[in-house]
Amino acid sequence: KEYGIVQFTQEECRCCYDLDEFIQDNDYVYVLFYSTKGRLNIDINAKFEQLAAEWKWSRIHFGRIDTDKDREMAKKWVEPHMVPTNVMYKFGRPVEVQPKDFEQIRDRYQGSPEGQKWMLTKYMGEDSDGSNLHYSAPLTTGKKHSKFVKSNEIALVGFFKRENDLHHKVFSESIWSLHQTIDRDDIGAGVAHVTMQSVIKKTKAQVPSIVVYLDGKAVEEDGVFAEERWSTKAVTEFLRQFLPLSGDAEEGFDGEEREDL
Repeated sequence: KEYGIVQFTQEECRCCYDLDEFIQDNDYVYVLFYSTKGRLNIDINAKFEQLAAEWKWSRIHFGRIDTDKDREMAKKWVEPHMVPTNVMYKFGRPVEVQPKDFEQIRDRYQGSPEGQKWMLTKYMGEDSDGSNLHYSAPLTTGKKHSKFVKSNEIALVGFFKRENDLHHKVFSESIWSLHQTIDRDDIGAGVAHVTMQSVIKKTKAQVPSIVVYLDGKAVEEDGVFAEERWSTKAVTEFLRQFLPLSGDAEEGFDGEEREDL
């Protein structure tokens, strides 16, 4: 399946977790409390799965709990009459949402993944773009792009036609896998992506491509990845050569091949 959603339950299985333990172990958690009955639950589950697929490679962990089956685990956080509902947890604590924003997500967005992204960014983000929720920061203006490459000694920037297109997904998974391999928040470089065509035009970057900047300037020789065929292995290997990784981190990376395009 395209999404990585864990199941909160008292049962034993490979993807089964205790809700309280999980939210203490992870900084950003988004949980769907649902019942298996009714059209509304089916609809909300489908939107949750779509969101989890689109933000699969973000720093947010997605999970859900069947409140009929695991009533005891769920009742600490939600009353039965509130189901279905979503709850955000930041640094182990539930995030309180203003009533007007519940109305906004219901009336303006109809509970869509875009509306949920807006809410997650507003309530768990530490800036207007929610950069802390992603391994790759979105650069939405030319000014932000310029500031980003100047403020990072090493900057890795992907340029894509659309958010979540296939090339962007390969880039996102590659960045995510580097973080998992190195097992630390900072991989020694700033990572960002651009999908705004006006910004791409200004930078004169090729699309799709990944450009490496050192001390604010694009690396002219071998500093651009713009291959015809993109795979997570090829992209990760390209990125790694510019990272100040230790020997242990390099040995830990097995570079699993997966040709995506």
